[in-house]
Amino acid sequence: MKHLATINKLLAGLSCAALLCSTPVLANEQPEISGQDIYRLYNGYSGEHFYTSNPDEKAALIQKGWIFEGIGWIAPSTGDAVYRLYNPNAQGGDHYYTKDLDEADSLVSLGWLMDNDAQPVFYSGGDINLYSAYNPNAQSGAHNYTTNRSEQDSLIDSGWLYDQVAWKVLGEGYEETDPSLYERFAGQQFVKNIWGFAGGPSAFLTVNADGTYQESNVRLSVRPGIGAEYSEFTGQLSDPVKVDDYTWKAHVISSNLVLPVDTILDEGNKGIKIMMEPFAGLYAPMDFYIASPEKPIEDYPDFIQAQYHKYPESLKTDFPGSYVLYTPDGMTFMSVVSR
Repeated sequence: MKHLATINKLLAGLSCAALLCSTPVLANEQPEISGQDIYRLYNGYSGEHFYTSNPDEKAALIQKGWIFEGIGWIAPSTGDAVYRLYNPNAQGGDHYYTKDLDEADSLVSLGWLMDNDAQPVFYSGGDINLYSAYNPNAQSGAHNYTTNRSEQDSLIDSGWLYDQVAWKVLGEGYEETDPSLYERFAGQQFVKNIWGFAGGPSAFLTVNADGTYQESNVRLSVRPGIGAEYSEFTGQLSDPVKVDDYTWKAHVISSNLVLPVDTILDEGNKGIKIMMEPFAGLYAPMDFYIASPEKPIEDYPDFIQAQYHKYPESLKTDFPGSYVLYTPDGMTFMSVVSR
């Protein structure tokens, strides 16, 4: 399945969360360049992008709910030091990156803090431009850094300021896609919503090798005269992006109800009627995660760990030996089993 990088259309004058969404604009193939990967993460609540070369820091942020977007750029292992500062007075917090120590000292005098124990977070050097832009209408996420000129132009056209080269890097950003992941689910289904959130007592999701999917959901109906509520979807998924050794992130590109909402159907010979109703499922646009059986429970987001410890009996059969699908909001959590 061909990966298509997308650029979100941005509106000037709105908050940073609305101006810069979580979809990165990165190359779709990993370049053959030696250097240091700089991870790019996104906070959907504050609208901030965060950049780090530390895999442990990346993992900790993902566990707290940040979205991993891929490799922001490839930095040299040595060169001109780049420092990270933190503004504790900005709503939601904010980070700024600079290789100018005089600028850093000036910001510290205004109340900013030197992050990472005042040590460099990565280095500048190379032939590729890393662009920066500033959103004057935002507190958190007010600065964006990218090697992609199209992303930079989109921000500037939307009202961001200071179109400039922040420093130089070795390689452009990219997404670590893994289209073959879907091939591993041939003849299998993701089944049920383990904790009984949206999706109810029965949920079935089939992911095909080409990234298409079908999902059906059934729950008991609260409407008089209707035995159950039922919805069925088909749609297209993006190539999975590798988050860590155990986890992939994907995006629902399109989704369609197979039958119109409120269609009433007879359920077999039982005399029970079911109703089409879009109460749960993978909708477009939506991000979700797929975790391998080897993923330790302590590496899951906090809300997954909380539910696991609350309902350990419900996970004993499915959790240890199956892939797991979950959405960032925790409303959907399903395991995969053989048919």
